[in-house]
Amino acid sequence: MMYDKISFALKNTNWCNLKCAHCSECSGPDVVPNIMSLDKVEKYIAEFNAMPMPKWEYMVFTGGETMAPYFHNQIEYMPRCLDIAAQHKMAPFVKTNGVWGGNDVMRSRILRDFANAAYRNNILMSMDISVDAFHNNIQPVFKILNDVVRSDFLAPAIRISLCGFNDVRSQVAFMSVVNALRASGLTVESPHNGVFVLGVPNVRGMDVYYDLWTNVSSVGRVADNNLGKYVPSGQPDGAMGHCLQIDNNDVAKLNYKHVAPVNGRTVYDVARELLAKTR
Repeated sequence: MMYDKISFALKNTNWCNLKCAHCSECSGPDVVPNIMSLDKVEKYIAEFNAMPMPKWEYMVFTGGETMAPYFHNQIEYMPRCLDIAAQHKMAPFVKTNGVWGGNDVMRSRILRDFANAAYRNNILMSMDISVDAFHNNIQPVFKILNDVVRSDFLAPAIRISLCGFNDVRSQVAFMSVVNALRASGLTVESPHNGVFVLGVPNVRGMDVYYDLWTNVSSVGRVADNNLGKYVPSGQPDGAMGHCLQIDNNDVAKLNYKHVAPVNGRTVYDVARELLAKTR
């Protein structure tokens, strides 16, 4: 059954170039940039893929800031992660704050790396970019979308989604991106039911997905800033399937709340332990 499926995420670092007030991970630039090794990325993905249980055929890379390796001169790291996921028949879905879009050199490199990985592996590469009241990244996100939709090379290879929160300021930030795209001469079909079509007039259109209904959690730095609204954190067990995440400190978390150290065990063994806590 669909609701029995389990999805998989790797949190490759807790380092981030931003220190947002709402961050439930307490990430920031003052955190040691401990990045999950590629050997562990390979091991965890292979073991998850081999588990004898229903699984979604995609995986999430998250953080911190997932593009942290580019900030720390590990420019081959993310292309290898994308290749490893694709080689295990799992479509990569990469979460990012997108602030790197404001740096022309970094933006060009990252978008080219993602497109090259898509063509190498014959699989679409997905980016999920935070657009909300906290990230102050309207122009960088505009530049990313503008580059992708105007490029014959990038547009067929990279799928972009935008995510935010269910508050007015976040919706204003989202519409600011949309308005900047329109002001640049691109066509933007009015957002509707979680998707808008971004296009170059008379040339091409590209679906951009968005979700602005996420709740601000009540853990981590948000508690210090009195931003927490919802208790408890995490998703209801089984409500959307189950999500298993392993972080750069080898700690596994199911549905963002049930926690267990990996301690040299296989992903399957850890998953069974955590799933038992949902019953």
